[in-house]
Amino acid sequence: MRFKGMSHIALTVDDVERSARFYEQGFGMRRFGPAKHNDTLVPLVSPGLRDQISLSSPDAAGELDRDSGVPGDRSGIDHFGFVVAPGTSLDRLRAHLESCGATFLGRVDVEARVPSLFFRDLDGYVFQVTRFPRFTKLYVAVLPLMQWWEGRRARQSAVVGSPSGADGVAA
Repeated sequence: MRFKGMSHIALTVDDVERSARFYEQGFGMRRFGPAKHNDTLVPLVSPGLRDQISLSSPDAAGELDRDSGVPGDRSGIDHFGFVVAPGTSLDRLRAHLESCGATFLGRVDVEARVPSLFFRDLDGYVFQVTRFPRFTKLYVAVLPLMQWWEGRRARQSAVVGSPSGADGVAA
């Protein structure tokens, strides 16, 4: 059995139309297919047609016969993430998402060249927007080598800075 990736995330929201507009304006997502269950469930797809979010109201019939939960109730979801193109201005991105109603929570740099911004959407869900460097696949492939090199340099500078000298032998 081989999985190809994740299909979608389904979020319970207070106002399906308001939340759909947020993801459309904020991320360029668009609706695909008709709204379901008397307009209480709206599917959205990303510009690249790979990622999907389904938004449903708390009273939506949904695909399962169960309680949907409370909008913003994490129900085990810590956050979900989006990726922006290399070179994207994070200041402009932040201003854009805040103008759409998102609340900025903070910045965390996953690595020196991989900045991420965290936000809360209109229903309280936390999402992360990450900007990977150009040539991300190459970067991921050489990351272990870069970490090894940095560790080696740190060990060398610790030895050079020690009283015994660069070769580890007392002078």
